Amino acid sequence: MSRWCRLTFAGLVAGIVVLAMPGAASAHADLATSDPAAESVLDIAPTEIVLTFTEAVDPTDDALRVVDADGIAVPLGPITQDLGADTITAPLAEPLDDGSYVVAWSAVSADSHPISGAFVFSVGVASGEIDQLIIGLGDADATGTASSGTWLGVGRFASYAGIATLVGVVGAAVLLAPGSLSSRRVGNVAFVGAYLAMAGTVVMICAQADVIGSSFADWAAVAATRSGRWWVFRLMLVAALTIFVPWRHTLIRHGTRAVAAVAVTGLFGVVAAGGHSMSGRHVTVALAATIVHLGAMALWVGGLCLVAFGVERNQTVPTAVRFSPFALGAVAALAVTGAVNGWRQLADIGAITESTYGRWLIVKLVVVATVVTAAVFARRLVRRPAAVSAPVAAALGSISAAAATPGPIAPAVRRTVSVEVAGMVLVLIATAGLTGATPPRQATAASAVDVTVTAVRDDLSAQIDLLPAVTGGTTMHVTIVSAGGVAEPADEITVAAELADQQVGPVEIPTFPAGPNHVTTNEANFPLAGRWTLTVTARFGEFDQVVFVTEVDVTGR
Repeated sequence: MSRWCRLTFAGLVAGIVVLAMPGAASAHADLATSDPAAESVLDIAPTEIVLTFTEAVDPTDDALRVVDADGIAVPLGPITQDLGADTITAPLAEPLDDGSYVVAWSAVSADSHPISGAFVFSVGVASGEIDQLIIGLGDADATGTASSGTWLGVGRFASYAGIATLVGVVGAAVLLAPGSLSSRRVGNVAFVGAYLAMAGTVVMICAQADVIGSSFADWAAVAATRSGRWWVFRLMLVAALTIFVPWRHTLIRHGTRAVAAVAVTGLFGVVAAGGHSMSGRHVTVALAATIVHLGAMALWVGGLCLVAFGVERNQTVPTAVRFSPFALGAVAALAVTGAVNGWRQLADIGAITESTYGRWLIVKLVVVATVVTAAVFARRLVRRPAAVSAPVAAALGSISAAAATPGPIAPAVRRTVSVEVAGMVLVLIATAGLTGATPPRQATAASAVDVTVTAVRDDLSAQIDLLPAVTGGTTMHVTIVSAGGVAEPADEITVAAELADQQVGPVEIPTFPAGPNHVTTNEANFPLAGRWTLTVTARFGEFDQVVFVTEVDVTGR
């Protein structure tokens, strides 16, 4: 094995080792709010548990558990997501006595990350110290083993690298060296990529099954989640493309190329839908940007593999010459689409240096810049007229093909290509760091403050919970209670909001019933920060109504 091949192989091994190293993984979904709120002490026992997350989630088998201070489980009704894909709701099957209770929860976020946690609330008066009970429940919900997280990282790396190699080397051969489509070299590289992609995807699915609390063989548990369904579909598409590899020579026909292009675009769409494109804002933009990002990555990786492994030695430099402008375009596409996805997830420019996500983004940019520098050096080499071989001279028209003689440029080109291949491995490592870090925009949403205000009228009071009290849409609960006991059920409860100093409103906030004297919504939209006036109107019968007025401070998201 030549030196540059050994360097490339070492880079691949190093990438797998780094990705396999266990560490603290941060999910891209966080528990934004809960009803009851964590650490709250309620005068009236709740009738249900509602959890709201920063993005869509899939409940696990034990998505919600409630126990009292003695560790005795409280019976719950069926777990639903009736309030939206970013919520988990379960009714309490029986009234709660006074005391403290622990809620333990677990779910899988839309971008495939398992999450779990626990918190305490009290009814009437808090019980004694129950921190150990919280810790025990949290440990019980930390599903999976340490090795399953490691294998999940390895599977992701192998799946992405394999897909890029399979699609990229065949696509690069079509664009750069159609005559090599039938060669054994290109076929071998494509098959290696295909098998790597399928093996990596299988490892992902098996590891995810263990992480969410099932056995490695329980693919049904993974397929029940949003991301898991896309992973299974990914495996099927990669298998279909693998079957097509022996007939790759048919891509010389335009009709076959069109069909292959549609299939590859579909594969990239499936990969995007099973990852982080489904989280954050502007999901449609994210999907489009990620598809282009994957295509550019595949072209870059495939072109490098074609130059390094897919063509004969005497074709290394000519192929590198033809690949050079495509590589430049791929880098430009990677930069633009990467910037779009970074913009989606960064809360502000300061988050670039103040967050783990931002620092990984900087690392990725530095690595890409280094790889681009190596590519520029290779471009200058292949454009040096005195050293190029006859095929290159003919392609460039710089000197007579008859007068050209082979020079020392081919080994130099192979060395720079090896640097680019190793750099692509580092780019994948930096990408893994990004996928394991919570985006600042979602971290900000998760740390927002919940606010509860109460308005009193005679012997009735209206308790308004904003979870959290932020602009841009939030969760609101309104509950009518009586100081003397159970209040008469209201026939209708409406809510209006006004920001007088900005001349906004009053605007009605649409709500829907969630129980006797309880209405709620996940779309209470306060467009501006400030002190808002809330007016709650409870109607009893056709003519009687009670109006509650209070104020609440809403902060910017």
